Amino acid sequence: MDQWKARFGMIHPRVCCDMEIYDFYQVAPKDVALVTTHLEVVDSARHEEVEASLALVERAVERLTLSGVDFILMNGVPLLMYHGYDGHRRIVERMRAAAKVPVTTGAQALVDAFGSLGAKRILTVSSWRRESEHLVANLKGFFAAAGIAVAAVEGIGEFRSYEKNRIAPAQLRDRVLAIASGHRDYDAIYIQSGTLATVAIIDAIERETGKPAVSSNSANAWAYFRPFGIKVGAGFGRLLGSL
Repeated sequence: MDQWKARFGMIHPRVCCDMEIYDFYQVAPKDVALVTTHLEVVDSARHEEVEASLALVERAVERLTLSGVDFILMNGVPLLMYHGYDGHRRIVERMRAAAKVPVTTGAQALVDAFGSLGAKRILTVSSWRRESEHLVANLKGFFAAAGIAVAAVEGIGEFRSYEKNRIAPAQLRDRVLAIASGHRDYDAIYIQSGTLATVAIIDAIERETGKPAVSSNSANAWAYFRPFGIKVGAGFGRLLGSL
């Protein structure tokens, strides 16, 4: 390898980042790199942590700029959608004002990904807890603005942000398939949360359900790679396979 094809910057909402990096390098070719900087979220259900993190958006962009990244994505749907559609728009505006490279968010990546797949009714498998019900309403509103309906939202259990990474991929696959078996009126599956290791199970879920599946991490990878013409090999689902 003579040079890097691209260096991608991620603004990560939580104080620790694990499965997002793990999943990125499951699908990334050897000539791309992921550069991360973090905000202040330990538990996304805590209002004060969300607000403290949102105040640091420009600082995060500046740190990634110092690292010489080619593209910046802000991750974390709970944070991005905390103040609804208008709140997301303001975050993007702040990122663009501070950045010297193209920017996007994990929320926008999802909308773009489902649009690319032609999906209009989404079955959402969520890791959000009961106290985060406002996020479900915000997600539905955000998708609705893009012409996408949320057919249903089903939870995987009561896990805090820092506990979800203990769920093994096979356990998550089985839970998603069990949820999908109880629904018929949907045309794609969304597996919510970058804290879950998902890219390796998407192909199996699609084979069993016959429907495309998108996770937070697969949508992010697709959003990174697509503008740079970076391709992903087979075995990671329809979305990444379309690159």
